[in-house]
Amino acid sequence: MTPDPVTVLHRRFPGLVFWFGVRTGSWWAIVPPPAGWRLIEAADPDQLTQAIIKSQSWPWPSPRQGARWTLGVGRHH
Repeated sequence: MTPDPVTVLHRRFPGLVFWFGVRTGSWWAIVPPPAGWRLIEAADPDQLTQAIIKSQSWPWPSPRQGARWTLGVGRHH
């Protein structure tokens, strides 16, 4: 039996909030970096894990890593 991804994320990052967006089809987390709370979107739980680990950098993923959205514009790349 495969463990629930949200349970795995909670075990790895206790205290953070995670969910799967049924309408967006994306995985989400709210993380508290030093600059303030940040909402992170990822395609799957593995990408979300990497985004949380690297949450000190912005944006995630960087445009070089294949970001799907341009900040402030809302147009799909």
